Amino acid sequence: MDLKKRIIYYGFGFIVGAIVVFFIWSKKDASFDYLPQARVIKDLKSKKIEISSQAKRSLIEYNIDSLTVVNLLDKADVDFSKSNTKAIPCKSYWVNTFLNDTKLSLVIENCDSIATIQRVIKK
Repeated sequence: MDLKKRIIYYGFGFIVGAIVVFFIWSKKDASFDYLPQARVIKDLKSKKIEISSQAKRSLIEYNIDSLTVVNLLDKADVDFSKSNTKAIPCKSYWVNTFLNDTKLSLVIENCDSIATIQRVIKK
């Protein structure tokens, strides 16, 4: 078999395999969160989220619903330079997000089974 036919067979098999894998993964709702930021956000969203009294006062002052803040984690960015990722027993993350063109910074304490929003800062 010459090289041209081998390339055609390989290409055909590769395309068929890619289509099969695509349909299997889309049915399983698989996600690939390999980067540190995506892993932190996924970990925070998987835990019970509480809001401290200081953060509640800030939310009332800024006229923001607490459920809205929790939903903002979907489009949030973790600022690792301000975060304390080495703290024991609970790590602290500085998370930046936007609400109606307003920048919000959340300081979230991430423990084993619970994540607590410590502060909400509007910029």
